[in-house]
Amino acid sequence: MFCTFSRVTTQTLRLRISMVLAALCAASTMGLITVHTVKAQELPTRGVREFAAELPDQLYLPVLSNFSGQPPVCRVGVNVAQVPVSEFDLAKLRIGWYIDYKAHVTAPHPNGASYTPVINLSQVGESDFTSSPNGAALDTAITDNRGADWIIGNEPDRRYYQNDMAPKAYANAYHHLYYYIKSKDPTARIFAGAIVQPTPLRLQYLNEVLSYYWEMFGESLPADGWAIHNFILNERSCGHYQDPAICWGADIPPDSNATDGLVITTDELQRTADVAFFEEQVIRFRQWMADRGYRDRPLYVSEYGILMPESYGFPSSVVNNYMSKTFDFLLNTKDEKLGYAADDNRLVQRLAWYSTVDPSFNGSLFRSTTDTPLSPPFELTAIGENYRNYAAAIPVSSGFKLVGLSQQAPVGLATGTGVTLTLKATVANAGNNQWPAGATVRFYLGDPANGGTELGSKAVQLSGCGQTSTVEFTWVDVPASADGQFVFARLLAPDVDTTLSVQSVRANQLVCMPFIRRAWQLAGQ
Repeated sequence: MFCTFSRVTTQTLRLRISMVLAALCAASTMGLITVHTVKAQELPTRGVREFAAELPDQLYLPVLSNFSGQPPVCRVGVNVAQVPVSEFDLAKLRIGWYIDYKAHVTAPHPNGASYTPVINLSQVGESDFTSSPNGAALDTAITDNRGADWIIGNEPDRRYYQNDMAPKAYANAYHHLYYYIKSKDPTARIFAGAIVQPTPLRLQYLNEVLSYYWEMFGESLPADGWAIHNFILNERSCGHYQDPAICWGADIPPDSNATDGLVITTDELQRTADVAFFEEQVIRFRQWMADRGYRDRPLYVSEYGILMPESYGFPSSVVNNYMSKTFDFLLNTKDEKLGYAADDNRLVQRLAWYSTVDPSFNGSLFRSTTDTPLSPPFELTAIGENYRNYAAAIPVSSGFKLVGLSQQAPVGLATGTGVTLTLKATVANAGNNQWPAGATVRFYLGDPANGGTELGSKAVQLSGCGQTSTVEFTWVDVPASADGQFVFARLLAPDVDTTLSVQSVRANQLVCMPFIRRAWQLAGQ
């Protein structure tokens, strides 16, 4: 859909309204509707590369049969606007993921890039909703996108445009869609949020969402991750001011009585490209996540860019400078108190730039080679070339690590009977590879560096960006001699040899071990 406003007679107001359109309609064309002490171990004396050499080579190679060209970077993505993704040569940008604001079946995966479906919402009454897709179409989309990251809602905090959901309605919609998708595909990961920008005003909107969720469902809102947009836009109430030259931008969230939030006047438009403020907003949201128990979840900046037109002082040189500096921040910034531990404490796991092509706004990576702006074929703009050059310089690597080890309660508790334990090792990949890489987890009774007995091994393949996987090993007929000994998990991958240990459950007692302290080391650290 397109956003429209009444005509005005002065050129100045027409220009200002174009800004309103840019801010109000961002991405509007895309979506319709007994615990034992853990023993930390030193690295074995042999070199890590020696250990890695013990693994079959194919375990760390990507699955190449369906991919070609330069390996994609999982952290960088794009918002596909106006024109289907198949019309663009996205492989040259090395994108690792993309969004088109829909939930397609048979979505393309250019050069192995992942597709992130989005469910658009519409409020009905005080707290009910409809969604797009729904019914059989949603069932098919879930089936055809197994294991995908799903974003519930597109700017639900955007009054009048996009999804425009009161906090109670969004909480209700999120609850039903979260559990519905999980019932159909337990491997799906559900992301909440997708607010316009993480200003204090909009974090208050999310606070109300969490409060309503608890009130209605008696639990904290479950989220596998959070997604935000990160524009820098004026927040003033159009309902109050009745003047688009004052209330241009993101307006006020639904059900809010505020008249002003972040105020940016038409004389301060360069603030919409303020890199320091962009960074501040990301840090603010990570702090919000940590304060509410979501620090151990990934964060996607799923849409951002420069919306203001070139004629307002935003030529491609300004946009490219903004892109490069925000890429630097989003791809590299870590924080030991706020970051995602599975991703080496990075603040953000994935980013998406707005957009492939959208003549209504600035920031397009492609332009038509015809006289019709939305007609293929397309070529890179100067902004697209900057994206391509930046991504081309990123070295692709994996970064495997063990982030947890636990054991389930034993089966067989009567004296003299055999005991079966299930050992669970959680593995993460903090690299930036989109093509999956592989590693092996080996389980030992006793320290593998000092003659421990290998019990068995499991292979694991993971993409980067903090992806995690739990490797399970069933230890049958645990001997009585294992009583009180330590069980080790050892992760072997290129340039990585990591161990974790837990004390073995007593052979004839039920002992729960809910907490295991991480103790990992990487080569060279």
